[in-house]
Amino acid sequence: MKNLNHTLLAAVITAAITATTASSQPVITVDEFGNGDISGTPLPSAMAVDPFSGMTTLSYTLPFQGVRGDVILSDVAGTVSDIFRFDGNFNLYIYSDTDVSEPNPSPADVGFPAALEPNTLFATEFGSDPGLNGLFNYNPGFTGPGANSAGAIYNLISDPTPSPEPGTLALLAGGLGISGFGLLRRKLARA
Repeated sequence: MKNLNHTLLAAVITAAITATTASSQPVITVDEFGNGDISGTPLPSAMAVDPFSGMTTLSYTLPFQGVRGDVILSDVAGTVSDIFRFDGNFNLYIYSDTDVSEPNPSPADVGFPAALEPNTLFATEFGSDPGLNGLFNYNPGFTGPGANSAGAIYNLISDPTPSPEPGTLALLAGGLGISGFGLLRRKLARA
């Protein structure tokens, strides 16, 4: 019983230390529409030329250099959806697929660079599609793409929750109008 109490106490202390360490790490959240922050403080973004590919795409300015490399996100079928490129010089570039049927393209919808960085991480995105999905709580460790002295972890959002398409809203309004007309007609028939 005494050993069980010691084991339980050690587990509680370890969990508390882990939670304290995790909460002190900066969290960088970025998406392909230019909405980014570092622990709630806005992170600057703009269209910029990636010096390694020569392509213009969405870029975020990081508060640290970060280790150079690519994080490649794929959907569950294995199709690449986004590349998050750290240039090792305070910048994070986002490349996204160019789906012409997408009603609200993002600034990152420029296609993919021809060559990948040697330091590359492949990951499957989590979440719902459509809806919020990406790579959450990515901790690059010491040498992974984006690794930094601040110990920052990343939420790399592939598809933020989109606003409804205008056609969807029109269809919804039409359906509600027809339903309302039907209810009014029944009410008048009873009177």
